[in-house]
Amino acid sequence: MARTIKKENIDRILNHPSILKGIVIMAIPVFLNNLFKSLHDMVDAIFVARIPFDSSESMDAALAALNIHWPIFNLFLALGAGLGIATVSIVSQYIGARRKDLAISYASKLILLSVIIGLLVTLVFILTSDWIWGYNLLARMMGAQGETLDFASDYFRIRSFEMVFVFMFIVYQAIRQATGETLYPVILNVGSIFVNIFLTWLFISEFKMGIHGAAYATLIAQGSLVPFMLYDLFHSKKHIKIEMKEMKLDLDTIKDMSRFALPASLGQAVSSLGFVVIQSVILRYGKEVSAGFSVGNRISSLLLNPVVAISSILAAYVGLNIGNNQPKRARDSYKVARNLGLGLMIVGVSIIIPLRFGIIEFILGTKETNSYEIAAEYTFWLLLTQPFMSLFQSYIGLFNGSGHSNYTLRMASLRLWGMRIPMIFLFMAIFDQSDYSGIWYAMIISNFLILFYGHYLKKSINYEVQVRL
Repeated sequence: MARTIKKENIDRILNHPSILKGIVIMAIPVFLNNLFKSLHDMVDAIFVARIPFDSSESMDAALAALNIHWPIFNLFLALGAGLGIATVSIVSQYIGARRKDLAISYASKLILLSVIIGLLVTLVFILTSDWIWGYNLLARMMGAQGETLDFASDYFRIRSFEMVFVFMFIVYQAIRQATGETLYPVILNVGSIFVNIFLTWLFISEFKMGIHGAAYATLIAQGSLVPFMLYDLFHSKKHIKIEMKEMKLDLDTIKDMSRFALPASLGQAVSSLGFVVIQSVILRYGKEVSAGFSVGNRISSLLLNPVVAISSILAAYVGLNIGNNQPKRARDSYKVARNLGLGLMIVGVSIIIPLRFGIIEFILGTKETNSYEIAAEYTFWLLLTQPFMSLFQSYIGLFNGSGHSNYTLRMASLRLWGMRIPMIFLFMAIFDQSDYSGIWYAMIISNFLILFYGHYLKKSINYEVQVRL
């Protein structure tokens, strides 16, 4: 029974004199991975925008349906995100503490949990599909009507079957990141994105399946990752492997994993539910506004990818160094990652803002719609908040790596429910009924003010091991 772990990555995190160099080397594959994920998501929008609809209103309705899908999808995806955060924190601290046996044990159990929870979520969708989507409860709550409602219902019903695949990949990627391995998940995602592009083109352009084709293509592409992922988890010769005999669940380990996973999952769920509310407000202003916001959010997601990648690597750096009893290096890792992310974001914003018109036209396939004008204006204001989000993500990486995912929950709750959503409704009451600019004013203010709370929480971190040794 081989229990080998590639030592080069671990040594880079724990001992390399240049923290910056190590973070950059390890963050590049994660950045590419996140970039391909964003492209994965953008593929549907690009092809759907080129479907020969009867009118531009139908195209706006289809794009708005895709925008509705993401807050609801992410609401349920919060469980998988929580498992991923717990995996990075637990496995990295055990590896840092030189307890490979416990790292393997918990990694095996977390993979099993990802399958169980993914199946349960899918089962909930199947058993309640008539209730939720027959009456279109969630989509109606967000303000969808007519074609937008029909498109959203069909698209989400198909995409809901990919939950098991997505949950497994989240935990798999977290296991690899916890030990400093970031390349192979990128290779898998590259394959998946090409499968998605080909199938989306085939189903929409050749088979004329419309928005259904986009959903089926993404579902198949996500499922295509599973065989390769499982082979690597069970048979890798260079990295940590999972073992069938370690997949037995007991009450103590479930409590340990829940201590890390539940706050992170709740934080993701709280954020997603907040965006469901915000999306319902956006839809009140019309399909064109929702479609414009959808395009702006995708551009923002692309720009945020390097920072999210750095945050992910920061979590591994912090967790491994805490486990290895190197609190100063863990603190230094946070400072380096924070400064790197902020610098990259400022440069990125400076480049993308003047280029945003061409990017928006590429996504929509035209600039002769109201959605184009709205997206151009919204993207400008949204991009101005991205340096704040860079600092926000640095706090998230620090909290998750140090085992304080409850701090992530507090920040997410306060930013959306304590600041942004109340301000949106306040501006709606103050501004003219047709003026939706209060939404991005609330976004800018909340993204800035939450940084003060993040700094307050950071001061209470003691950089001590949070797992049971």
